[in-house]
Amino acid sequence: MQHRGMSNADLAEAAKCSRSSIAFLRSNGKSARDTVGPEVARRIEEALNAPPGSLFSATVLVASESNNYAAA
Repeated sequence: MQHRGMSNADLAEAAKCSRSSIAFLRSNGKSARDTVGPEVARRIEEALNAPPGSLFSATVLVASESNNYAAA
């Protein structure tokens, strides 16, 4: 898959992350994921010349009383 003329390998190299991370984010199948850490998100946005915060939104996790984590 290409986006802005970049393959998964090109984007991974530019963002200094793994090709599998990019492939998972671009996937629609069972193995798709929609989260990355804030540093990887920043590097992907930079590699795509996207404005900061335009491709990913932050979700803050807080511990509940039962020690499970939930989105705030």
